[in-house]
Amino acid sequence: MTKAQSVFRPCLAVLLIVLLALTTPLVRAAERPKIGLALSGGGARGAAHVGVLKQIEELRIPIDYIAGTSMGAIVGGLYAMGLSPNEIERIIEEIDWDGLFQDEAERADRRMRRKLEDRDYLIKARPGVQEGERRINLAPALIQGQKLDLALRKYSLPASRIRDFDALRIPFRAVATDVVTGEAVILREGDLATAMRASMAVPAVFAPVEIGDRLLVDGGLAMNLPVSVVRDMGAEIVIAVDVGGPRREREEISNILTMLDQIASLVTWRNTQEQIATLGPRDLLIRPALGHAVLASDFNKMLEAIAIGERAAVEARPALVKLALPSAQYAAYRARHQPAPYTRPTIRAVRIENRSRLSDRVIRERLDIQPGDRLDPAALERQLASIHEQDNFESVRYHLEDQTDSEATLVVTAREKSWGTSSLQGGLEFSSTTGGDSRFNIGLAYTMAPLNAFNGEWRTQIQLGEEPGIYTALYQPIDPLEKGYVMAGLGHLNDNLVFFDPEAQSKPIAEYQLSRSGGALEFGRNLDTWGRLGLRYARFDGRADQRIGDTPYPEYDFKVGDLSLRLSVDVLDSLTFPRHGWLLDAQLLTSRSELGASHSYDQASLSWLSARSWGRNSLLTGLTLAGDLGGEVPLQSYFRLGGFLNLSGFNQNELSGSNLGIARAIYLRDLGTGLIKTYAGGSLEIGNVWNRRSDIGWDSLRLAGSLFLGADTLIGPLYLGYGQADSGQGALYLFLGRPWGSRQEGLSGAY
Repeated sequence: MTKAQSVFRPCLAVLLIVLLALTTPLVRAAERPKIGLALSGGGARGAAHVGVLKQIEELRIPIDYIAGTSMGAIVGGLYAMGLSPNEIERIIEEIDWDGLFQDEAERADRRMRRKLEDRDYLIKARPGVQEGERRINLAPALIQGQKLDLALRKYSLPASRIRDFDALRIPFRAVATDVVTGEAVILREGDLATAMRASMAVPAVFAPVEIGDRLLVDGGLAMNLPVSVVRDMGAEIVIAVDVGGPRREREEISNILTMLDQIASLVTWRNTQEQIATLGPRDLLIRPALGHAVLASDFNKMLEAIAIGERAAVEARPALVKLALPSAQYAAYRARHQPAPYTRPTIRAVRIENRSRLSDRVIRERLDIQPGDRLDPAALERQLASIHEQDNFESVRYHLEDQTDSEATLVVTAREKSWGTSSLQGGLEFSSTTGGDSRFNIGLAYTMAPLNAFNGEWRTQIQLGEEPGIYTALYQPIDPLEKGYVMAGLGHLNDNLVFFDPEAQSKPIAEYQLSRSGGALEFGRNLDTWGRLGLRYARFDGRADQRIGDTPYPEYDFKVGDLSLRLSVDVLDSLTFPRHGWLLDAQLLTSRSELGASHSYDQASLSWLSARSWGRNSLLTGLTLAGDLGGEVPLQSYFRLGGFLNLSGFNQNELSGSNLGIARAIYLRDLGTGLIKTYAGGSLEIGNVWNRRSDIGWDSLRLAGSLFLGADTLIGPLYLGYGQADSGQGALYLFLGRPWGSRQEGLSGAY
């Protein structure tokens, strides 16, 4: 052996030992079995997946593949793109789930046109009408997913450039169902937000999603626990997490909520069992003990579901720990699966895809984003909401195209309602008291829209019952942002004027039916979404006919010719059972013979309502003042008071005079009944009416109060209550309508 060989061989041996030491972890990593995660659907119960993921990371278990269905697709998709379990939990906590599952904006942000229509007693549901075919259509689902789509897109923006789901931090699949064939559709490419949305499109609840030539709905119908999917991706060991609802025993199915929960469980149970049957001895099934504590619809309990999921993973720790990696090896795995840093892109250009009859300007001028601006998802969502509020669109969404590391083209797509932009709306108004006073009206409204590119509307209302009538009105914005408008209407209206015996106060002695025919013309300005200022001229010919009464009262003709200026401010969150916000109406009216009136007089009115809440409790405070400013006020123009929450204990409109004042405080307690919200409440009211201003004084005020139960039903707010006045008058009330609304103009529809 030469001297060189004697030196070289020991060096070579050392080098081989070093190389072997360095490559051993890689060999072991390559030899370790591939682990796949299958996450089931389950609605709100799917939040338990986050708790399982927390333990998987804490135990240093590498995940090589993920497949998810419905809520499992959302949690799985967000995790696959790089969000940590804690980040997903923060997203779940910050989302307003009640608001997310509504397509329309919060009421405070809605158009004044729609807010003022709320003061009618019409039901919210509005079937669509397709003008060409004259056919009435229902929407394809209760929720079109406008807000849900935007939320999924916002949280998945860092992955918006990725089209192949194998290129995510962890390869991912979402499972949906072809609603035509019933087959499971495995989504492996495309837009991640759209794939997650399709996977959780519960039929009839969420609108289906079109991807290619398929119409897709919730994947739970075909494969709620995608074990076979993650196996096909290459998983050798599967961790399956099943959060499907438990089947109930017969005695446990006691109401509509438990019945719906049972049906949802039965739909997915069979295909889930088929997937579980494919699990082998190396696989692991985790079933968080959600029981009946968290139902699929309990989105307010998702944090509780996360904790339950984490406890289930802790209980499965002896089996899970066998899949764990040493710290160094797991760190190497995490380094290889680290998501790329993300910066919101600068907008290179804005393109509008307007699939409606409205002008592009109606869309473009509501977008406050220019080339060169950095994408702000929260601001953009608010702008898209204002476009969606034009009430013609099924969806208004955005996506990014031609993305680079720093720039992208923003594409806004506005799709017209497929079921028709015109609509029908029905409604009921009913009240009855133990004093014998009753009132019943049934109404129907047909709105034809859009009449033109600036979203003009033609609305016709018909009312039958105690106060029949018909009124038709054209409403036309005069600019793309609807700042200015003009409105013109014609109709025949009726309302009742009842006189009560001043000695036996609750006894009606005569009733007039006031009928009037004519029209109104109004010009005004919408003050963003919070207010409106309008100038209105009304001209009607009327007659007062006695309908009830032993003593003949003179019947008479009258003419209405008045000019009014009205300011309306409305930022209430709800006109039915408000929890926060306020409302104000102020009006000045002048009636003159020069304007066509039979009487000359001036009136002013101010009405204010405010709502505050804490927990389940709400307090409403209100004040209404109205009076004459001079002239001869005719009987048909008197202000009226009396009835539920308007000096309770008196009959409806029992008190009348040319001056009015009332202050009220109303307490509401949400009883937490779920599907149909119910409330218990009480009120304190003080006020009166006076024919002469000189009669107004503290000693003439009347005090009243009430106790009631209320329910926010599908046909409107319903109340059962008892009212008592200081004079000893008391009455039981059954009331369907809005007792604190300001629907003073019947069918006139001007406001």
